[in-house]
Amino acid sequence: MAVKLVVRWTTRDRQAVAAIRERFDIPSYTTVNGWSPAEIKEEDMPLFEECARRGFLSIIDKKWCKNGGIYSFISRK
Repeated sequence: MAVKLVVRWTTRDRQAVAAIRERFDIPSYTTVNGWSPAEIKEEDMPLFEECARRGFLSIIDKKWCKNGGIYSFISRK
């Protein structure tokens, strides 16, 4: 099962972002706020969290859904 979360890119290193997107199969979609929706496999979460600890990205506590080609972001309560 995959964990749905929102990634906020904190690095400006395009090669690092591309490598992380490829490794975790994160879509190329990014909002103007720098958010990207992601579904990370549970077994990949420790490595993904290490990327966050190293400062490449932040994990945002927001739910998201995709309806057709439109992403919607929802605050958790």
